[in-house]
Amino acid sequence: MTSYRLPGTVRTRKPEETWEALQPELARLGITRVARLTGLDHVGIPVWTAVRPAARTLVTSQGKGASDLLAQISAVLEAAELWHAERTPRVDARATHRELRLPYPMGALPVKVNHPAVADIPLGWTTGRGLSTLRDVLVPVDLISREAHPARPEVFAVTSNGLACGNTRKEAVFHALLECLERDVLHRDHAAGGRYRSLVNPTSVTDPYCADLIGRFLGAGMWLEVVHVSSPYNVPVFAAYIWSEDYPIVFAGSGCHVLPEIALSRALTEAAQSRLTCIAGTRDDLDSHEGAFAAQPGMPELADLPARAWTDCTGSSMDLEPHVDRLLAQVADTVSGVTGHEPIAVDLEESQAYAAVKVIAPGMEMRITRSIPRTKKRHG
Repeated sequence: MTSYRLPGTVRTRKPEETWEALQPELARLGITRVARLTGLDHVGIPVWTAVRPAARTLVTSQGKGASDLLAQISAVLEAAELWHAERTPRVDARATHRELRLPYPMGALPVKVNHPAVADIPLGWTTGRGLSTLRDVLVPVDLISREAHPARPEVFAVTSNGLACGNTRKEAVFHALLECLERDVLHRDHAAGGRYRSLVNPTSVTDPYCADLIGRFLGAGMWLEVVHVSSPYNVPVFAAYIWSEDYPIVFAGSGCHVLPEIALSRALTEAAQSRLTCIAGTRDDLDSHEGAFAAQPGMPELADLPARAWTDCTGSSMDLEPHVDRLLAQVADTVSGVTGHEPIAVDLEESQAYAAVKVIAPGMEMRITRSIPRTKKRHG
């Protein structure tokens, strides 16, 4: 499978081809407008939004990228993810977990209450495919659909974690699995009091694209903190935090990829996107920041964490192949080895335009809230 190395990402199709394939899908997905938000801020990192007025969840979805084209593709695919989450997939079985004798325990899923009795609750199940064995595995339908059912108890804490779209199925699965890994690593670190965090000096970063992103923040007079988060997966995970006097809120972004420069670029661009999303003010679930403007808080101080050189973040035990299918196999096997359970992918759509999947990763944790907690000092 051919792969294209682009600033901040690896894709299986050129951006111009992706956009051409996506345009006929906009109406079906309920997208009425794709708009550029970049100019609302002075940082200059491309951010776009896709608008779905009839959405059952969020009306606006934001996307970022190294160029306007990559950012608008990102916004459309983010909107497509939610469109699929608003629909219930095919139900292949109705039974309890105990009756099905599945290869993972119920407690390895994001159950709201980890009690033995949840294994006896009748549920709808749909078929996914194990990413290591390639065998069919049943997973709960309620982990995929975000539709509300007032008359039915909510067994799981459901988020968009592991939901992804891509040019091909393998590309979508790869990005969904990386998101699951990223959320699990951040959860592990937060639960451990920031024990796995190290500060990275932004000015030491040598990757040209990341250095350009960092230069945009620093050139705009913004405070920037870059953190590397280690984990047993040995896959690079970064978090970035920004603050400025004109909008005195700490905005955050995180990123994960087998290539550290891509992981870092995702963290940096997501932080910029978070700030621009609040500046635009069109997202449905935004918090009010009126108190921050009234209090005029001072610039944050860098966290009291051990330092880590950028050159120490660029190594990996993985044999890095520039092909998405090989990278997917490597990461899937790594996750299976750490958690003891293989991740499972459920196909939601596969067409000439794009593929949509949901990855369920038993044994991995996730962030329930949208925020990325900032650790100021290690604990424990």
